[in-house]
Amino acid sequence: MASEDTRYQTIMLMTAIIAVILVLSVVLLSGQSSEIKLFIILLNTLLVSMNIIGFFLIWGSVGTLVDEVFVMTPSGMLLKHYTRRLRPDQDENILAGMLTAVQNFIKDSFDEVGGRLREIRFENYDIMISYSDNVVLAAVISTKHPQKLMERLTSITNEIERVYGHKLKDWTGDLSELRHLDLIMKRLLGRV
Repeated sequence: MASEDTRYQTIMLMTAIIAVILVLSVVLLSGQSSEIKLFIILLNTLLVSMNIIGFFLIWGSVGTLVDEVFVMTPSGMLLKHYTRRLRPDQDENILAGMLTAVQNFIKDSFDEVGGRLREIRFENYDIMISYSDNVVLAAVISTKHPQKLMERLTSITNEIERVYGHKLKDWTGDLSELRHLDLIMKRLLGRV
């Protein structure tokens, strides 16, 4: 979040500097030759163009920040919980159970439609859900750029299935069998 704030502050500072230069240019242009006026106008046009391009580059570079990820079995058993925020008062098993209950409710209520729940939207949060045969990933995001996240979430889900699917199929509950899961999940927990 700090780097996003820094980027926005930088673009706002550049915009203010260019505005000052434009105002000074108008003052300095009076009484100048047409060649100097043309040069100053072209220079100002270049500065404004660079500022607009910079704004769109910064705006487009803001990635999706994953706040929390729940790694679960299809039955709803929580395998691992990753969070960017420290919230010890929140019971992660309750959240995993809630996601499973919502999924089961929708499946039972709308079974003729088929398919699975892929996204839940709250006012400030989205929950993106990806499935494989033996693992379910649910990512909670608070930024509003989920387009790239679903592709990444599906890719990570498929990788976990490939690496751990055979162990999760008849899982004994031994977390040491999932010891390298953290390495796979690191790729999801950064910006998407």
